[in-house]
Amino acid sequence: MSGQSPDQPHFATAAVLGVGLIGASFALAAKAAGLVDRVIGVARREETRRIALDRGAADEVTDDPVAAVAEADLVYLSVPVGVMDDMLAAMAPALRAGTLITDAASVKAHVCRAAEAVLPPTVAFVGGHPMAGSERSGPEAAREHLFRGHAYFLVPTSLGGDEALAKVACLVDAIGGVPSVVDASLHDHLVAATSHLPHAVAMALSLAVAELVPDHDARVRFTGSGLRDTTRIAASSPEVWRDIFLANAAEVVAGCRSASASLDALAEAIATGDADRLTDLLRDARAARLSLDAGRDRP
Repeated sequence: MSGQSPDQPHFATAAVLGVGLIGASFALAAKAAGLVDRVIGVARREETRRIALDRGAADEVTDDPVAAVAEADLVYLSVPVGVMDDMLAAMAPALRAGTLITDAASVKAHVCRAAEAVLPPTVAFVGGHPMAGSERSGPEAAREHLFRGHAYFLVPTSLGGDEALAKVACLVDAIGGVPSVVDASLHDHLVAATSHLPHAVAMALSLAVAELVPDHDARVRFTGSGLRDTTRIAASSPEVWRDIFLANAAEVVAGCRSASASLDALAEAIATGDADRLTDLLRDARAARLSLDAGRDRP
């Protein structure tokens, strides 16, 4: 990456709470961009901490998030949504005045409300969500360029205002992400359709195939690339996605019902032999999918 620009924020110490795929990738990118001098990586598991050190995603590691944030002027929260409330409450008393905090959770309304409720007014908090990732997890899967070219949602809060938002936007730009400022409710609606629903559908498809073809050997032998491609993300962490679905429940349920209605329409057209209706549905689906590729180069 290029050298640090005059307007680029700089932090002496960053505490990365959760040095898994996203947290470790952020640490690698931030260090490469000259954003931080020192990274304290936080993880519960000793193996995760060791790998983060070995990969260069942390300069030192600990299992104590409170001790880590007490030394930091930047805190990057990359922990599961299900533990976010407790993490924010635990670290709040230890934060130094002026600390900038952002997160990577894929649900924003819940997290931003929690941050505003428990963090002191002397710190800044900007909600964040990088639209980048993998079905793989852990620091061993981390890479410096994970965020490059990917949309990165930013959600302003009452903590820090425009100044904090501008700092995090510069930070995201420096690590290669494409910052997009939205409010929390719009974010949760968008990602329910573009991220949460695809995971739910992939998981539902995996369950349906396992039920239809209970013989494991037969499933493996006769599975083609289509099934593997469409179910790839079903290999993601069950605990992580349980918490995401529950934290964005209303939007995810609406998405599941919409997908179910579309599947019912296909089934009905097939069952009744309505070739015209079936063709229309297939054409609409094809056009919608092709439109995603047509817009990939847009910021």
